[in-house]
Amino acid sequence: MNEGSTPSLTGILLGVDFGLKRVGMAISDEDGRIAVGAGRIQGLSGKALIAKIVVEAESRKVDGVIVGLPNATRGNEDVLDGVDKLIEQLGKRGFKVATWSEAYTSAEALSARKHFGGKKSSDKSWTDEAAAIILLQDYLAWVRGKNV
Repeated sequence: MNEGSTPSLTGILLGVDFGLKRVGMAISDEDGRIAVGAGRIQGLSGKALIAKIVVEAESRKVDGVIVGLPNATRGNEDVLDGVDKLIEQLGKRGFKVATWSEAYTSAEALSARKHFGGKKSSDKSWTDEAAAIILLQDYLAWVRGKNV
């Protein structure tokens, strides 16, 4: 799901599935081979949420941040605005940032859970972290494919 001008970031990367209510995070190994869950953030919004994501990136000493880009469909304007503000703040802190399509990552996470025998749950907050893992793993595969 290359966005055309997406840079190939390497090193330890933080993947962010940004949402207005919850944010899922994933982190890669230094070699860019695998993404694992790095938690989720709930209960914050606006500047406090963006500041918390920046702190997470700084504390994990990441080399770059991959921010999920939702579909530009009607109703996503607030999320897209939040993504823009996050990218701006990460850039001000000196982080390399790339965006990557997060289309259907939550649906893919739900499907994978069902496929592997997971039970339905009213708590869907885990999907944000799983979506961030899928998002980052997809980006890492794209970078590896470009560098072959």
